[in-house]
Amino acid sequence: MLGAEAAAATGLRVGGQFVGAHGLGEGGEKHGEARYKVVGVLRPTGTVLDRLVLCSVESVWFVHVQREKHDDPKEVLPQLRADEQEITALLIQYATPIAAATLPRLINATSNLQAASPALESARLFRMIGVGVDVLRAFAFVLVAAAGLSIFIALYNAMEERRYDLAVMRMLGASAGKLMRLVLLEALVLALVGAAIGLALGHLAAEAVGTMLAAEKQGSISGAVWLGAELWLIGLAAAVGLVAGLVPAWRAYRTDIATTLAQS
Repeated sequence: MLGAEAAAATGLRVGGQFVGAHGLGEGGEKHGEARYKVVGVLRPTGTVLDRLVLCSVESVWFVHVQREKHDDPKEVLPQLRADEQEITALLIQYATPIAAATLPRLINATSNLQAASPALESARLFRMIGVGVDVLRAFAFVLVAAAGLSIFIALYNAMEERRYDLAVMRMLGASAGKLMRLVLLEALVLALVGAAIGLALGHLAAEAVGTMLAAEKQGSISGAVWLGAELWLIGLAAAVGLVAGLVPAWRAYRTDIATTLAQS
């Protein structure tokens, strides 16, 4: 049984055949004398299951003890010795919370086996990654503040350079409120265009990282997935743009027509 991504990557379909091999890379020992046959392809689940090749433990035993090309598994498997029925990993469900806390420690302390709790290891991994995520989040807020400052500086300088134009517009009948709205609209457009370009570049970068990970047969990342939470980024960019444009807009609102025209 193949996961959806495993089937897509190998091109195998129901009825196709493949051989088992040792190791994670090329060059491992292959068991070409006993070929596996694909009996089904699972639907995509968005989990690690999509990348797995699922087979029974008995089939692995048979591959490793087979001697003749046409051996029948039904005849070989009942004759296996105890040392030929090797199990290298077990998934255990705890009966009580106390067992979850004590059994892994007991196994690691009193045997050559290694016990690991998926929940505990996942929490430890997220704690390790969480530091980097917090740093990236803080860096993102710094970038947002820098972007707001850039919009403010750009609009403020633009207002200084266009004071004469604004005074002429006022003289031709434009109200102070209209000039203020125009400046705020300019700030809003700059912020939204910047947010759109940033999101597009972010998704392109995610797609590039996903392509590299796929080449290394690592986790799957796609830049084609758009999340609803990204709308908050657009809203945040719009708010930052409007805040950054308040001072330039107020200066446009307070433009002194006579003084500005006289100085120009």
